[in-house]
Amino acid sequence: MSDTSTPPPEPNPRASALADDVVATVVPEAAGLERRARNRRIAVSLAFTAMVTVLGVLAARGTDWFFAEHDARVASEADDKIDHEGPAFTASMRLDTQSSEAALFDAPFSAEDKRTLLGMSKEDGKLQPFMEARHGRHVSYSDVRHSAMGISYRGYSEAWLMDLLSDRQAGLVINDLRIKGLSCTPAKAVAAIEIQGQGVGGYDGMLFDLTRTDPVPLDTAADENFGKPFFAHRKIDLGNGATPGGLRIEVTSGTKDCTWRAFEATYVDSEGTHTQEITNDGKGFTVHGIAAQREQTFQARATDPFVTECTVSAQGELSC
Repeated sequence: MSDTSTPPPEPNPRASALADDVVATVVPEAAGLERRARNRRIAVSLAFTAMVTVLGVLAARGTDWFFAEHDARVASEADDKIDHEGPAFTASMRLDTQSSEAALFDAPFSAEDKRTLLGMSKEDGKLQPFMEARHGRHVSYSDVRHSAMGISYRGYSEAWLMDLLSDRQAGLVINDLRIKGLSCTPAKAVAAIEIQGQGVGGYDGMLFDLTRTDPVPLDTAADENFGKPFFAHRKIDLGNGATPGGLRIEVTSGTKDCTWRAFEATYVDSEGTHTQEITNDGKGFTVHGIAAQREQTFQARATDPFVTECTVSAQGELSC
């Protein structure tokens, strides 16, 4: 029986030479070793090279992450520093002349003025021009005379509308407002014209009573907190995209005329508690009272007669 098996092919000398050259170039320490030892050395070398490569990549990425994290932190700190530079908020002030209930006058009305006043009717529209021609100062009285306010003298108040805005990215909270640099003298006004029924309605705001030793803002909102300290249950949020705030601030001074330098706001942010002054466009504020011994008070009402003259008690109580 003949043998039909095929003998193994002879090694290609050129291929073997090429493999030897590759080994000598890539893994020179494996050159000349017996086949198994050479293959083991090649495997170890390639594994080591791969590990070094992976570790290098990880190290590079770790370095990138570290510096990226560091750069982000530095940028955040810089942004915070810029965010806290300058005033925490801006406040614009304007005298509220649209919600007045009365007008004050420094001189009493002459006999002719009295006749003119008492002869007016509601329809003739002469009262407002009459008051403006005699430089009447717009004032209010409903909040001052409400029993819940506990104000000792039933006088008048003047009001300012305050618009508050903060462009800070971080939030802040105003939690107190005080009057700074107060100075008072006896009131000059001796006459008043009150317009009955021309109240200011349900304004949310505050009232300062300067006849008190340490005046704190009292709530004027028409709810259960009326007459209570405003910041005992309220705060004003600004910054961090909060809606700009607005306040109606009334001030009453009884029988005195008073000036003050500024309102001082206390606010809290991420860095602690701070104060910031609010001025009247760079100037101070003035509020007018009524003389302790007023000379004249007139009242305009919806019914006839349109204008009547009042008598005033020593405590400021009106009888019209």
